[in-house]
Amino acid sequence: MKIAIPVYGEYVSNVFDFAHKLLLVDVENGKETNRSEIVLESKFLPQRAVQLKNLGADVLVCGAISQELANMVLSSGIIVFPFITGNVENVLNSYLAGQMVKSEFRMPGYRSGAPRGLGRQRRCCRWQGGRY
Repeated sequence: MKIAIPVYGEYVSNVFDFAHKLLLVDVENGKETNRSEIVLESKFLPQRAVQLKNLGADVLVCGAISQELANMVLSSGIIVFPFITGNVENVLNSYLAGQMVKSEFRMPGYRSGAPRGLGRQRRCCRWQGGRY
């Protein structure tokens, strides 16, 4: 499995649509096996979604994401965990431990009743005013 996290310094980038770098982490049996930092080549949303797919990402853990880009990423089969903030290492360790839904990693304004991950099981969800 490959986990993609847009980064700004040591933190999850606030908005995936405008991120410049991506941390790509290979995971096997719940353990990190490799990581690389990738420069996001395009600012155009369709190319961003294509690059993510071409990198082999299975999961995107990100801050805010526009409805348009979220739909493109989801339609390529990538699971999205949106509205995540914090130190990248802490977020990654939390994800690997199955504790991604901790409130300390949720962006301000996140409502507690929202889904905890979008993807294969939530493909029918629609974006509604900043909420899925």
